[in-house]
This record gives sequence, structure tokens and C-alpha cells, in this order.
Amino acid sequence: MMDALWIALYLQIPVVIGGVLHMLVVTHNGFSSLKRPINQVLFGANKTWRGLLLVPLLTAFGALCLLPAELLLGDHAIFGTSLLLAGWVAGLGYVLAELPNSYIKRRLGIAAGETPQKHRALFVFMDQFDSALGVAIAYALYPGFGMAVFFWYAATFPITALLVKRGLYAMKLKKSAV
Repeated sequence: MMDALWIALYLQIPVVIGGVLHMLVVTHNGFSSLKRPINQVLFGANKTWRGLLLVPLLTAFGALCLLPAELLLGDHAIFGTSLLLAGWVAGLGYVLAELPNSYIKRRLGIAAGETPQKHRALFVFMDQFDSALGVAIAYALYPGFGMAVFFWYAATFPITALLVKRGLYAMKLKKSAV
């Protein structure tokens, strides 16, 4: 069981790297031609083509950053096959899983990027859990990771996401800490 927990935490590294790099791109308005909403009515202004395209690529880069660790692990390497593919799959799972939550919030009249005061804790949780679930599903579909890793990832990533978001907020790379 502890092995699955450690693997789930290890698998968060590419997603954190991809997310931080994406916030740097957003903060500095990089790739501004892609800063177009996927569908503003359905998902709001913050779900853009830039995020949909860049997060999987940046997360793939984040996975590639694990190459030295994977080489040291040798036969015990976590990814075993392609770091780039695993990172891309995780990044795609992240961005796609955020869309239903955004859709529901728009239907409830909640503006993009806002967290309502009513049921605030629920919305903060959902804003972290949607992407955690998406990445956990992506990794579950990726060869070699079992259900224990899926459950540990889904359970622990919301905490990691909140901590990273608070750090990005402190560095003035994000407008809110949640």
C-alpha cells in the first residue's frame, strides 16, 4: 500500500511542473494567439485553447524532467515506457477533467475564476478534485498503474494542488490562493 502512495506522489511531479510552467505562460501572456476561450458560454473565459494545448505539452516536459530518476531506478522505473507520453496523457486528463466543473459553475451563474461564498468549501474541493480525478483516470488507463495508485492519486493531489496554488499566489503568478 505504501508503494502505491509513493508512486502516486511521484506521479504528481510532472503535473506540478506542467501547471507551474503553464501559470508562467499565463502570467506573461505567452502564446497570446491561443488565449481564446474553447467555448465561453459553456466553460467561461478561462478555459482556453492555450491551456488545452499547452498543459499536456508542459506536463510531458515535466515528466521528461524525471528522466534522471527513472534512469537511476533502472528496472524499477515507474513509467517504464515513454515519459513524454505519460506526461502528455496526464496533462490531457488534467485539462479535460476541469471542463465539466466549469460547465456546472457557468450553469449556476458563477463567473469564471470566481469561488462563491455559499458552499465555498465544496467549490474549493471540486476545483482541486476535478483535475486530480482526471489525472488519476489518465494514469489508470496508462499501462502499469493499478487501482491503488489511482485512489492514492485522487486522494492526495487535491492537497498538493492547493499547496502549489498558494505558492503561485505568494509569488504573484496566480490571482487567488485557491
